[in-house]
Amino acid sequence: MREPDAPRGPVAVVGAGLTGAGWAALFASHGREVRVFDIDRRRAHSACARALDMGRFLVDRGLADPAEFGRGSSQLRAADSLEEALNEVVLVQECVAEDLEVKRSVFAAADNAAPPDAILATSSSGLSVTEIQAGLTGARRCIAAHPYNPPHLVPLVELAPGAETDPAVMEQARRFYLSVGKDPVVLTRDVRGYLANRMSVALWREAIELVRSGVASVADVDRAVSSGPGLRWAAMGPHLVYHLGGGEGGIRAHMEHLGNVKEGMLGDIASWTTFPADTVQVLEEGLREVLAGAEPGALERERDEALAGFIAARARAGRVPSEPVVADGTSAEVIEIAPGATRATLACGERTTMVRFDLDAGADIPPHHHVHEQTGYLVSGDLLLIAGGREWPVSAGDSWSIPGGVVHGGHTQGGAVAVEVFAPARAEYLPGPPPCPPRSD
Repeated sequence: MREPDAPRGPVAVVGAGLTGAGWAALFASHGREVRVFDIDRRRAHSACARALDMGRFLVDRGLADPAEFGRGSSQLRAADSLEEALNEVVLVQECVAEDLEVKRSVFAAADNAAPPDAILATSSSGLSVTEIQAGLTGARRCIAAHPYNPPHLVPLVELAPGAETDPAVMEQARRFYLSVGKDPVVLTRDVRGYLANRMSVALWREAIELVRSGVASVADVDRAVSSGPGLRWAAMGPHLVYHLGGGEGGIRAHMEHLGNVKEGMLGDIASWTTFPADTVQVLEEGLREVLAGAEPGALERERDEALAGFIAARARAGRVPSEPVVADGTSAEVIEIAPGATRATLACGERTTMVRFDLDAGADIPPHHHVHEQTGYLVSGDLLLIAGGREWPVSAGDSWSIPGGVVHGGHTQGGAVAVEVFAPARAEYLPGPPPCPPRSD
């Protein structure tokens, strides 16, 4: 579902490293035209190829709409010049080296070349957007839009204004990032490290100290996070977690019961502000044991698969209603899924979803797959089904069943109306955005 009034139009990614490729994948998976520019053309082309792989991963895991990705991937390209990349764009996502002067140079060039109403966003994880925008004619449209890696998977983006940023641009940016599947948090001022990195580095300092002081190994410290609080934090932030920990009394009861215990820990927690000299050596020794025998790329694959699973599970938990949602054919929201093809959710419960598809003459449903089994019925018209490497025609009144995970598509010559039932329910087919409780990540 696109955010209403979100800026539409092409997007430029400047800087073709891992972060740039991730942004390009995310934008393309939401149907955006994406131009990637880097002073090294080979890196730009490589980033486009990598972005396509990342986008396919999102589609395969049910985190991106196949038709949207098909539209975006067909318009993803490496630009020969910055001017070409920035022509008529609505947003410039800067992803160059974490060097203030380099970023200031890129922003100055983008300020001259981009349309006057385009947003200029830095992906910087620690530099000041106030310093980046200083002296620019278009300083008012410069923001920080810091992703959490990998950008195509992790929903968080932290939006921060510089001293000269127009508040209206911040709201415009918030709507844009919502439209490409991000979960934006908005800061009121420019602060080093934004929100997530500040909290993360505080945790990491204590994690390092626990290893340095011999309390536990690198592996056990990491496991204490990933198998404990990390799982809770994937669902909600620390304030809500501790509020629930207080039971019926909420956060007040939690603090009354455990506040003094936590104060005891705070008095004993590391407080150094410069990394101790032995930090790298201690961590490398511990990581060698953790990484022994690991194949190249295996950890990245494990991380991405886990993230995809967490994100899909959280979406299901927050979006699937406990009571059935029912809409008739006129009140159900119609969503375009491909040229000449629309869908509308007629009913959705916890275990089943019923969707109506309307296809114009000559329309194609591009090859795609769903994780759930679907049973279809052709209400009227003609339809050629393509599934599992086979093709077969169906006539009005015919039905079919396609197991979950099978790649399939379809084509109609004269037009068609079909109804499909998915089991279990798929939250992304709900008729409009269902209520989702606020969360802090």
